[in-house]
Amino acid sequence: MGYFLRCLGLGIWIATVGLALAQLAGMIPARADVWLWRGAWGGTAVLGLGLLAGALSPVSRELRRRRCVRCGARIERTQTYCLDHLQQTVNEYRDRLHVA
Repeated sequence: MGYFLRCLGLGIWIATVGLALAQLAGMIPARADVWLWRGAWGGTAVLGLGLLAGALSPVSRELRRRRCVRCGARIERTQTYCLDHLQQTVNEYRDRLHVA
């Protein structure tokens, strides 16, 4: 999401610069000044949101990572399951091996 917002913000800025150059070349009337400011502020806001989302993405990923994939309970750093679900998963795996 952060990457998309950063690209969108830069795209708005590029469009605003193109609008300013077209205005300087006389291709569009001088009344377009209001769109220049809106484009500049809009591009800045979207780019800022993209940078903020990009900065917060690793934090949210780290918070989600330390939870059991089945029940969402807090677990140690290198584990995937809580102790109850780990034992249940091992038992299910053993059952499948003995049936086959």
